[in-house]
Amino acid sequence: MEQINIQMFNGRTDARLVKVRYDVLPITLGQAVNITNEDSIEITRVDDRAITMEVTRKLVVNPKSLFEISATCFLRRTIGDNFKDVQSLKEIDAKAFVEQYKNELTNVAFINLSHIIANTTASFGGTPILTPPAPAMNATVTIK
Repeated sequence: MEQINIQMFNGRTDARLVKVRYDVLPITLGQAVNITNEDSIEITRVDDRAITMEVTRKLVVNPKSLFEISATCFLRRTIGDNFKDVQSLKEIDAKAFVEQYKNELTNVAFINLSHIIANTTASFGGTPILTPPAPAMNATVTIK
């Protein structure tokens, strides 16, 4: 039986937007703000050949002003059909595996979330906030 490795995840990738939350807050003119992103990956299901996750990006504005925005994407990554005799994903430490390969497993979600946040913040003449198309180094990984 073959051990699981990241190259095996060349199978089907399902991704869809779950929710976007965007709240415009009162603006204080002339105030300097710091904008950072908080990324989280929640493993919601582990099957024999697939991992299902909810991937969220939230922009944090300090001091709290201008806006609040977060977007969540459903993501299911599947082992390719060309890998027949592999260990079940249920038998591995899924959290450690996702933490080790979070870039490779979740890039498609973070690319889309980055695009959605830029378009949303640019709506109605605003300045688009561009975020990295990959998870932050400190992205949290949890299991539901």
